[in-house]
Amino acid sequence: MWIFGRKSKEEPIYARKTVSIRMEAIGGQGANSAGKIFAEAAVLGMGYTGNHFSSFGSEKKGTPVKSFVRFSTEGKVIRTASFIKHPDVLVIFHESLLQTHPECLEGITAHTDLLINSTKSPDEIQFPLGFKVRKFATIDATTLALKHECGLNAIMLGAITKFCPEVSSDLLLKTFLRFFSHLPEQVQKHNAEGYEAGVKKTKEYLFEDSQASVDRPPEVLPRMGWENAPLGGLIVNPGNTILKDNSASRKGLLPRFLSEICFNCGYCDMVCPDYCFVWKIDPEKKQAPQLQGIDYQYCKGCQKCVVACPVQALVTVPEGELTEEEKSQHLFPQIHSKTQRD
Repeated sequence: MWIFGRKSKEEPIYARKTVSIRMEAIGGQGANSAGKIFAEAAVLGMGYTGNHFSSFGSEKKGTPVKSFVRFSTEGKVIRTASFIKHPDVLVIFHESLLQTHPECLEGITAHTDLLINSTKSPDEIQFPLGFKVRKFATIDATTLALKHECGLNAIMLGAITKFCPEVSSDLLLKTFLRFFSHLPEQVQKHNAEGYEAGVKKTKEYLFEDSQASVDRPPEVLPRMGWENAPLGGLIVNPGNTILKDNSASRKGLLPRFLSEICFNCGYCDMVCPDYCFVWKIDPEKKQAPQLQGIDYQYCKGCQKCVVACPVQALVTVPEGELTEEEKSQHLFPQIHSKTQRD
């Protein structure tokens, strides 16, 4: 979509001539909408020049999404729509992306501000060796979104204002509410409350070098040359759904399985888009398959199974209420135990 200073405990607020923002998220978390709203506030609200665009694959919930915003406070025409490699502000919508997609930290410099949706405080998060940012902040946006009954992007937009004084916080809120003005009045009220919570609850810190202590992962792609380039048509790194992790796409709610009510009809398994359900199969086929539970590694919290269950053996609960025993069911126990050891 084309449309035509920072704050710290130790550093003064100042307005930058150009600002670039990269948002790393999972489909369903609202990063694309957040980018559109921020760009609209900067360009149509503040009178800057700029643009917004997003990058995503299959356009479905659970897949990686990148949202980019560029704007100039001096009126310089922004013509490029290329990937933002070195952002002034990097926003990560879920902390699990640091493990599942470490490339989301690509291009960070000592002048980058980093914002992460995480239950941890900034001093608890560890980064790769040599990692450096100017300062960063964390906010438990998932819990706040549940509390205020709003979208995750409402919380994150409020939190971004900590790093972008060039755009008025009040103006951004007005733009946000106007963007979703078609929604019921009660939903708009919740969105406004969530935005204000994002502004107030963000924990902001200067970055400490001691937090860069994790070994960097090996490079995914080797240096290519005529001696080591793979033959054409070969799949050198095949995808494998066994290794996927959908936890980042959840919004804090999960289905709980009540085994004492279930009569193993299998409706839940038929509607599940990610095949999360663990069944016990009798090798002699003398007994019908018995549902054992849910492998939450693959569950993205869509709640389709809850709707489909005819006897309410599946109910929606906050993710934090699930016990370790309920989380112990795995479709591939051998793979899981090996991953845990590694």
